[in-house]
Amino acid sequence: MFNTHCKAVQEYSQRSATNMSDTILMVVLSIQQNWLGVGDQLTDVRLNKAESRFLWGNKGKTYSYLKSNQHKVYAQVMAVINSKQTDFIKSISLMNIFLRVHGLGLAKAGFCCQLIAGLVGCMDTHNIRMYELNINDLVLAKNPKTKKGIDANSAKIDKYIGLCADYGCENLWNSWCDFVAAKSNRWQDGNHVSEVHYTYLIGDK
Repeated sequence: MFNTHCKAVQEYSQRSATNMSDTILMVVLSIQQNWLGVGDQLTDVRLNKAESRFLWGNKGKTYSYLKSNQHKVYAQVMAVINSKQTDFIKSISLMNIFLRVHGLGLAKAGFCCQLIAGLVGCMDTHNIRMYELNINDLVLAKNPKTKKGIDANSAKIDKYIGLCADYGCENLWNSWCDFVAAKSNRWQDGNHVSEVHYTYLIGDK
């Protein structure tokens, strides 16, 4: 699943600034939402833009940020991906880029890394329960003002990347798809869940 569909999403995302922006937007739309409906939400945003009813709360701010900064984000991300740094250093750089996007926390920034670069992964509520993690370890302080606060956030980012590496980016993808598929008979199987990560982006639901 990962080697087919996540790789397809990576290729799609790296093709242009618009594609990468759409991938990030798909991630943001998935926050507190059933994965089944995310494709329809993305279609609605593409049609209605800032007026989409799915851009509630911080999601509207995310949309505005991406529209204003998509080329900057794309250039920064591609520079990291094409660098000769280790995967760990690349992961730190990518996490910091995505964490500057309004509405993204550790888990969803990790999801962006997974979709766009095949690194890190998404420790969402499903995985938190599955792996019996402490949710406090996955929450960053907002706008830390002191060096202590900034260092604490940096340590949490490093720990999150290490945690995902321990479980494996590919394993996190495949196990999550199988888990989600088992929760609803509207999914054929885990492969179907995996496939729509790509088909949602190309508009073929």
